[in-house]
Amino acid sequence: MRVENVDFALLLSDEFDGSPIADPSVLFRHGGRLVTPIRKREGFYVFCGLGGKDIELEISRPHYFKLRRRIVENCLDPGNPVETVRLTRRYPGNFTGCEWVEGEAPPRSEVIAFAKEEVRLQPGEEKNRLTILGQRAGRLIGRRFAFKGKPFETFLLKGMPAPGVFLADRNLDEPAETGAERSLLRAYLSRTGCDGRYHIPVEAGRAGKITGAAYYDGGEGKWVYL
Repeated sequence: MRVENVDFALLLSDEFDGSPIADPSVLFRHGGRLVTPIRKREGFYVFCGLGGKDIELEISRPHYFKLRRRIVENCLDPGNPVETVRLTRRYPGNFTGCEWVEGEAPPRSEVIAFAKEEVRLQPGEEKNRLTILGQRAGRLIGRRFAFKGKPFETFLLKGMPAPGVFLADRNLDEPAETGAERSLLRAYLSRTGCDGRYHIPVEAGRAGKITGAAYYDGGEGKWVYL
């Protein structure tokens, strides 16, 4: 339920593994000045008294790329005005449990790399669910994935409502034929710096399993394979 005088809340998490970001090192700026939200557990930041129906925030945290996010009041659920934001790791940072895939693309562009995920899928009855056999929730929840053939239509697995059943953050297309085999790709999203270099974090030992990468061409409005 919406709390009186609350403008909106942000839910911050790490793009690589989906872990919540909830610490005092996160800074927010609005109109060039620092603003201090109420910090809650599990990565929630509650903003009050900013005013206006269209607010642009700059979000920064050490070892992550700075991000600008526009919050439009009319696009929020009035009963649950929460905007989800995922921050992207900057190389080398102080991270453990990952290694880095390197390359070049246009400066300050979004880059995505892919690796085939060795899982067994079963057709699901609901559009936003996947049945994945023999996998631990901690290995998949919070991560970004895509299907082979549609690698840029990525989705996040955000919950496990039943054993072996994973909940996606959007509706997923059904296979062309009932029971048709689908290959699940692990999708790693990152950015290039001002020098055009990218360093994409992947799980330790998986750098050699990357099968391709692409960057988003804003002028053309499409993904371009590297």
